[in-house]
Amino acid sequence: MGLLDNASPAVSKGIVVSVLLGMTAIFVAMCVTVPTGPITGVDADLSSINSGDCAWMLISAAIVLLMTPGVCFFYCGMGHHKNVVSTIMQALLPLAIIPIVWATVGFGLAFGDSVNGSYGIFGSPVKYGLLHNVGAVPEPAFAGTIPLSLFAVFQGAFAIITPALLIGSVADRVNVSSLCIFIGLWHVLVYCPLAHMVWHPTGLIRMFGVIDFAGGTVVHMSSGYAALIAALYLGPSRSAAAHSDMFEMKEPANVPYVVLGTALLFFGWFGFNAGSALAAGTLTALAFINTLAAAASAMLAWVLLDNLRGHKLRATGVCVGLVVGLIAITPAAGFVNTGAAFLIGVIGAVCCSGAQELMERYGNRFITDTSEVFVCHGVSGTVGMICTALFATTSVNEYAIDGAFYGNGIHLGKTLAVLCVLVPWVSVFTWGCLWVTDKIMSLRVSDEELLAGLDVSKHGERAMAIDVLKVHVDALNASSKAGTPASGSDAA
Repeated sequence: MGLLDNASPAVSKGIVVSVLLGMTAIFVAMCVTVPTGPITGVDADLSSINSGDCAWMLISAAIVLLMTPGVCFFYCGMGHHKNVVSTIMQALLPLAIIPIVWATVGFGLAFGDSVNGSYGIFGSPVKYGLLHNVGAVPEPAFAGTIPLSLFAVFQGAFAIITPALLIGSVADRVNVSSLCIFIGLWHVLVYCPLAHMVWHPTGLIRMFGVIDFAGGTVVHMSSGYAALIAALYLGPSRSAAAHSDMFEMKEPANVPYVVLGTALLFFGWFGFNAGSALAAGTLTALAFINTLAAAASAMLAWVLLDNLRGHKLRATGVCVGLVVGLIAITPAAGFVNTGAAFLIGVIGAVCCSGAQELMERYGNRFITDTSEVFVCHGVSGTVGMICTALFATTSVNEYAIDGAFYGNGIHLGKTLAVLCVLVPWVSVFTWGCLWVTDKIMSLRVSDEELLAGLDVSKHGERAMAIDVLKVHVDALNASSKAGTPASGSDAA
């Protein structure tokens, strides 16, 4: 039980007021430190800024932000009908929390100068803390033709969606209030150092010679393996309510929501991958077509694999296959040719389908990954990184590193070494964030709340009127079996 679980109303109100005052103090400090004009510094040179690049990156940042609501629809549609509203709320939380943390310390930790003695593991928040020095002047080390402020916004959109992805593994049993604490901790301790190691010019992984175009490690592997750890930490959904028919229902709550969420993700992914070129040019076009190629081949491969496994042609299967392909191509989108992109989509689908089969046969006895986040993001992200080390070629991108398929087996060896270190690192720090959060406020809801559904027990809302009707029908059926009439209040 967490320290705040039994806090009195007065203490709870005091905490809320303290948080509001702290946020106000941060914003006041930003008013002083962040430049109010369009130009930062004295005699700033803005001649390198390209209006076409700026336009594309503004669009990319916007549609990547649209992906977070897409995650909301995808996860709530895949889950239980009693947890639709709660799942949406949980996936939306990073939109409120991460921009504040990112502006305060996150951007500096991820893209500030490497701290002396940190071996390129994390940056210093001093240079960019409270968005100080983040204005119109480009930073050539990151993107030389767009304002640094635009680069910060684009990277912030990645930081927002990453914790939203991992939440799906525990959406049916996590305390939404505790997530506010966990999201902030995980962002600072896991996401920001990983982003620094992979994308900063002096980052440990980048200096080691392992490349990631658009976030296979930073976004997908981190969220996928963190989701697995979260599912292990919170335990299976059944708990003491093992005999409830709620946990026997395996049908998605709303298939059209899943399709809608997939559509938003598919649309946003082109900004995610093609936008990672950080300019509008030939590399952007390559990443765009490779994203489409991998998504198409993975979707078709998943449908065929579903058929081999005895499933009908399911809309949810098509959606999962599409997402798996998008994840697999993410680290390789700007480093491989289109033929390799088609192949990566198929490999991602085969590996994730096999992982799903193993989880259904053996893993679900011990782990409840509500939205199969680990299978999609953890496995497919790992496959994507390995395929990048296999098929990357300097013939399409001079900044790439030739992969093993082109005679550079060292690249594959380095990538496997990084993966062997990265997975335990993410797992340990995620477990630590969960443990600290749980000590402050319980992460898992009670069995009573679990059975009632988080929509009602945590939010006092239902997703659809049909759910209210179902409650009345269930109450009438129960009363008819018992031989007593059901009152309107009891049925509601």
